[in-house]
Amino acid sequence: MHKLDSMMMKNVQSAIGNADCVIVVADASKLPEKIDDMLEAGVGNKDTKVPVVLVLNKKDMIKPGEIAKKLEWYQKFTDVDDVIPISAKFGHGVVDIKEWILSKLPLGPAYYPKDIASEHPERFFVGEIVREKIFLQYRQEIPYACQVNVTSYKSRPSAKDFIQVEILVERESQRSIILGKDGKAIKTLATASRLDIEDFLQKKVYLEIDVKVKENWRQDERLLKRYGYGGEIQAL
Repeated sequence: MHKLDSMMMKNVQSAIGNADCVIVVADASKLPEKIDDMLEAGVGNKDTKVPVVLVLNKKDMIKPGEIAKKLEWYQKFTDVDDVIPISAKFGHGVVDIKEWILSKLPLGPAYYPKDIASEHPERFFVGEIVREKIFLQYRQEIPYACQVNVTSYKSRPSAKDFIQVEILVERESQRSIILGKDGKAIKTLATASRLDIEDFLQKKVYLEIDVKVKENWRQDERLLKRYGYGGEIQAL
């Protein structure tokens, strides 16, 4: 639907091409769909076949008999090595996925020390926390029309860390929904985000969130690359 979609798919295909194994997540509550074209674009040119597992999520939403039928369909009509039904909501089957991944990864030296959890900076996770809260608080198209940017992050030894976040939407009506009546919705969002950020950073923070309208930002290739959808995450 948007330039954003095509750029995200390019990132997916690029990642597949460099992967030791591939996990494809499908919605078990929806009609089955073929995924071979997407996989071919990423792994079709590799010299050796990359192991692929199809994860059927939301198995808790359909009857056991329906799960069996969908497992059979995917095994018959898609070129994957395994199909694992799970319920991410309740944690069912997650251990099976971990065991499958570990069985496919090659042995080798550790790339990072054990105390390093991620190569991303703290501001990356701040943005992800705010993005998560938007998905939890708002419905329908609103979360998908939002871009979250951490525009300022200042560590202050003698005071709370100062964090400034901007949320971009495409229309004024979307901005009104994010803000809510008398600003109540944005206050709820900011509080939920701040509490999780403080828990993650293990320190108190002052969080400021601005909501701005940027018409058709999902169609602007220059902006999308700046926001990291061109394959590289850039600090704003």
